[in-house]
Amino acid sequence: MKRIALSTFRNRISSRLDSADEILILTLEDKQVKSRETIRIIPSSPLDKIQRIIELNPNVLICGGLTQLCNHKLKNSSITVIPWTKGNAEDVFNQFLEGKLSESVSTGNELFDNAKT
Repeated sequence: MKRIALSTFRNRISSRLDSADEILILTLEDKQVKSRETIRIIPSSPLDKIQRIIELNPNVLICGGLTQLCNHKLKNSSITVIPWTKGNAEDVFNQFLEGKLSESVSTGNELFDNAKT
């Protein structure tokens, strides 16, 4: 089974991971949704939010923008991060199932790299 997490604000992918107020967890078996759970997240800090997401133990996190530190912590926890995604959460999830989203779509590293210059 595979657990897919989507960071949401209302019914959309949150524009930034730190502005997400909910995490939608979908459990898949053979590309079929076996369970769906919405978890409200109200952390005291962005790092607390990341820790809470790690505790949910998803295989994949689909989210909007995120900081380099958050990206690093998630990837160090063996979570595949698909960042810089936007749109209706259901539409984005369907794109993921169809193989239209991947970690390589945009890592956002170009933003981090440009900030260093």
